[in-house]
Amino acid sequence: MQSPQLGVNRGYLANAEKVRVKGLEIDGTYQLERFLTLNAALAYLDGKYVKFTNAPLPLEETGHTELVNGVATQVAFKDASGGRLPGISKWNISGGSELSTAGNLATRTGRYFIAGDASYRSEYSSNPTPSSVLNVKGYALFNARLGFKSDKFSLFVWSRNIANKNYYEQLQAAAGNSGLYAGVLGDPRTYGATIRYAF
Repeated sequence: MQSPQLGVNRGYLANAEKVRVKGLEIDGTYQLERFLTLNAALAYLDGKYVKFTNAPLPLEETGHTELVNGVATQVAFKDASGGRLPGISKWNISGGSELSTAGNLATRTGRYFIAGDASYRSEYSSNPTPSSVLNVKGYALFNARLGFKSDKFSLFVWSRNIANKNYYEQLQAAAGNSGLYAGVLGDPRTYGATIRYAF
């Protein structure tokens, strides 16, 4: 954890005494003969601090003071008990499909295929202590691939994040607790080709 003192970049150990995580996950796959495969998954997860009394201050409360015996004293910690755990989305949903047909590529017998998948992740906290500004908004991503595969050989072109969605993987307070925060950007649209051969 980082010290909440302004202009100070100093870490300290903090201990969340008790957390509780509960959830449910369902996934399935369906195949229609050899030419169509469908898959889907749904996960619900709820994670909270049951007891975390010495949590670092969230970014928006950095430098906060309170009167102690008539003296303005800088607040150093926060009781985050009951707050949500960082990095946990309540909902994760994904699904995909692949359509294929038998064929030959040069001397190899295999299947030509086209496939796509989509995933959605709901909002999640990106800070050890729940914060109103360090929350990553939910986002959806789409991917696709097209090619040929056999027992030992595959050749395909692919693209990830086809819609070129702008999203953050993480938001974090900058060093020194100056009130600045920065984001770790997710990958933009990427594409390429892959050749695989198994010996």
